[in-house]
Amino acid sequence: MWSAQWDGDYVVGGDGNLRLTPSFRLKEFSGAGGKVRVHRELVSTLQLLRERLHRPLSVKRTDASGDAVVIACDVTADLQTAAAALRDRGLFASVDDQPDGIRVALPDAAKRGALTLEQGLETAFSVTAGFETAGDKFQQITGNFDGAGLSFGPAQVNFKSETLVPLFRKFEAADEPALRRCFADPDDYSDWQRITKAAVADQIAWATSITTGRGNHDVVDPWKGYFQAVGREPRFREIMVESILRDYGGRAARAITALRRIRPDITIDHLRCICSLYDLVVQQGSLDKALDEIEQRVNRERPSNQFDLVRIAVEERGKKASEEWRADAVSRRVGILMGVPFTVQDRQRANIQFYMLRDLRVSNVDRLISGDIAGELARVGKVVAADDTLLA
Repeated sequence: MWSAQWDGDYVVGGDGNLRLTPSFRLKEFSGAGGKVRVHRELVSTLQLLRERLHRPLSVKRTDASGDAVVIACDVTADLQTAAAALRDRGLFASVDDQPDGIRVALPDAAKRGALTLEQGLETAFSVTAGFETAGDKFQQITGNFDGAGLSFGPAQVNFKSETLVPLFRKFEAADEPALRRCFADPDDYSDWQRITKAAVADQIAWATSITTGRGNHDVVDPWKGYFQAVGREPRFREIMVESILRDYGGRAARAITALRRIRPDITIDHLRCICSLYDLVVQQGSLDKALDEIEQRVNRERPSNQFDLVRIAVEERGKKASEEWRADAVSRRVGILMGVPFTVQDRQRANIQFYMLRDLRVSNVDRLISGDIAGELARVGKVVAADDTLLA
């Protein structure tokens, strides 16, 4: 269970070794007597600064308000340049020199600008990938533990959903020699070509034959190595990101449209609402199985804002999951909505990418609804495939 203690948007206590982001632990923000008070948006922005800088940062001290910190690194000039770039983009209100580093302060909530649609898509992709994978998200290959056959990559595309083979076909069309080079044995490559043309039931049976390990989560070599080699190919990574976002971004858009029909007076454009619906469609496909229950509950409860509306939607759709997965489903989606882990029964689903769930709106959501986002998908695909970011 996550052990942070909260006062609104401020972390005010908990296990000092808890990672608030990939690079920062809670204890780094402790003041005199071990007291902690730091705004979650400030911690998130420091992580973005760390990613832009590509070198470690140390937190010297945190203002009592929790809205500013003094930070340092081994090359002060580089830190000043990187922090100034984030200030110019509105992520910091000020960047000031200090004897032991630089002081960065968080803008007032009213002055924090909206994220672009590209940034929103990158965030949704990364937060959900944090649930679906561990380690390098593009090399994650899982055996047939759940009846879906092989599951591969950031969204765990698989045989059963017929989402895995189309990616390989796109890669083959783009660069067949690169795909072929991922297979050390030409006979194995021929076998793979045969499997991609087989019926889904036969694909799943083949996946079972190469599944191994505890709980059937692993894949035998050389097949595991082949998939990981494909996952290292830059062009395949771009294709995978673009395809996943086109598919699941489109499904998220349909979910938003369905909720608009129920409550046309409520606009859904907050990052966390969009990310929650994106996570839902990756795991559960759509809202369709629960639309009647969603509408009935909306009519009873009359939600006044997008958070309450989306919470009804994800809770009701979560109830339609198999019993063993219901608590997981609701914990994931409500946690994303809140921006902090949420416990359902004895289940609490969260991941290290939660720091990305900033309290911001996303611009141009209507472009997502219309499906006119080819340019955005290409840019996000290139950046995420290169382990870079549009957020900093």
